[in-house]
Amino acid sequence: MEKSSLKRGRYLREATRSQRMAAIIAALCMIVLLFAAIGLFFASSMNLLQPTPTSAAESQYLRARNDESAAIQAAEAQGFNPDTNPVVVESRMRIADAQLSMGQFTAAERTIQQVLNSNPENARAHILKGNIYETAENWDSALTTYRQALEHGAETEPELQREALRGAAVSLIEIGDLSQAYDSLSQAASIMPESLTLHNSAGELALQLERWQDAATHFYSVLRFDPENAVALQSLAMLEAEHADAASAALISLTDPTQDNSQDSP
Repeated sequence: MEKSSLKRGRYLREATRSQRMAAIIAALCMIVLLFAAIGLFFASSMNLLQPTPTSAAESQYLRARNDESAAIQAAEAQGFNPDTNPVVVESRMRIADAQLSMGQFTAAERTIQQVLNSNPENARAHILKGNIYETAENWDSALTTYRQALEHGAETEPELQREALRGAAVSLIEIGDLSQAYDSLSQAASIMPESLTLHNSAGELALQLERWQDAATHFYSVLRFDPENAVALQSLAMLEAEHADAASAALISLTDPTQDNSQDSP
């Protein structure tokens, strides 16, 4: 009887000890969860939960998203329409550009269309939309959009005009209209005469169209800025050997502004 009582007492003491240990562990778990909840709250408040960007495009995207959110709040606080707010518009264009860089064509098109819905005269937005279509190889839509950019003010800003003409030329080449493509490239090169790429591209297109003097004019223009340019030197060697009169006329037209440098016919 006495031994039985002693066993029960030892069991109760061991059970009580286990319960105390369990209570301590539970309390510690509650403290850990409490600190985790507090940390989560502050991390969320300070935007520390955003995914770590793995590329420059993702970094641009996250910064632009933050800028857009802040600009929308500021515009609404002042009673302005955020969709036409310059800072919001600029942020959304950066978002679309980042989405394009990440290959998210549908998302980029949706973002830039959001800009154009409220800002239809924004030539830069039209050009960016054209870039999206061009990268996605949607040539008909790209051509239409670049031409819209020219209609909505790109012609008043040389850099925008050059880009719209370049994009239109690329689209026309892909569609198969080489003559109009040459006209666009040639005009773009005249806006940015130091562009070796534009002159070489226009020259090569002129060769395909057998516009020998025009081709030589572009290649000679390249040599003015890069006398060792291999593409221009090789093409001019052929032109001077096989179309000497056209090459000579092109050189004269460049050195004598009174001469007409567009004597070739399409």
